[in-house]
Order: sequence, then structure tokens, then C-alpha cells
Amino acid sequence: MEMKSIVDALDHPDWKIQGWQIKFLLSERLLHEIKKISRVSNWYEDPVIADTWTNKLFICFNSIQNYYKVFGVLPQVGDRLFSEESGLIVQERSIDGNVMTITFTLAS
Repeated sequence: MEMKSIVDALDHPDWKIQGWQIKFLLSERLLHEIKKISRVSNWYEDPVIADTWTNKLFICFNSIQNYYKVFGVLPQVGDRLFSEESGLIVQERSIDGNVMTITFTLAS
């Protein structure tokens, strides 16, 4: 997946559930933490950070997909998308029916 800026909504063509595209945004707090650990001035395009977060977001999508398979609904605000490597919480969830997109804003 070609990574956009870490501050943009991040998606992947395979991140679909029942025809709905799943996207992720990172909370302001997570972005602030990312900025602190980056070693480059354009931290929002740091390839090391991008690779790390790409992997975490794949884990988050798999968590959402498994949740849907078991419960028949998508995670709600406050639910934790858990694995040993991600462990992120759904801070917000927005739905755009016009383009069939669900965006999850994730927080630590």
C-alpha cells in the first residue's frame, strides 16, 4: 500500500466489509506522540513511521473484520481494537453513505 501522509484518512483497497470501504484517522493525541518519536522534520511523511502505522492499521482492520464476523455489527465508539501490537480505541466513527465509507478515528 502506498502510504499517504499519516495525517490523512488512511485506507487500502482490501479494507472492505459488505461493500463499505473502511478508513482510519489517527487522533490528535496519537499524531502528537508520532511527531515526538519521529527523527525527521517532515514527520507526517516519515517512511519508518508510515511502515509502522501501516502494519498497525492492517491489524486494526483485521480486528474490525473479525468483530463483524462474530457479532454482525461494527465496533462502536469506545471499543478497543486489540492485539498485542495495536491496542487502539475507536474514538469516533463516521459513516458516509454517499460513497459507502466508514471512517474510524483511533486513539491510544
